[in-house]
Amino acid sequence: MPMVNSSLFRRIELQLLMNLTAHALGKKSQRIWTLKNAEALKAYAKYTSSNLQAGANQALLKRMNSEAYKMGRLLRCLFLIRHEARAQRLIVALYRNIGIKLSFENSRQLCFHSCYFSRFYTPQACKAASALDDGIIRGILGLESEHLHFSQRITEGCKQCKAQLIIDN
Repeated sequence: MPMVNSSLFRRIELQLLMNLTAHALGKKSQRIWTLKNAEALKAYAKYTSSNLQAGANQALLKRMNSEAYKMGRLLRCLFLIRHEARAQRLIVALYRNIGIKLSFENSRQLCFHSCYFSRFYTPQACKAASALDDGIIRGILGLESEHLHFSQRITEGCKQCKAQLIIDN
């Protein structure tokens, strides 16, 4: 997936994230795709941090998750994802583009080794932003009934974030 590693793609990815986040928040999106990669990433981090500083109510979390899931499904279609291994590679590449180093420990467990956003987020903002992670990851993997549950977070003093995809009852 060489295209994913291009500078233009990274900025477009960030703009899409900005747009879906702003839409879920009911706010105007900022134009960041024309900025340099580092500036666009910082602008998005500050935008989400300021809007999610105190966390989010259930309705907002649901909207954020829904918008992110749609984006994940779209990416699954655009990249012709048919197999879990390819979906996982795409997720790792997309997250690397936004300053997050992650790996799949197995098909349902993820480890976020480092996160650019942890410098900006409060624990509450991190929990709220996780609704975006859940939606995008589930959408790319093609999962409907499973959700991402975090057991560790960098913003809460842990060395890394740990999450697992669990079927909700």
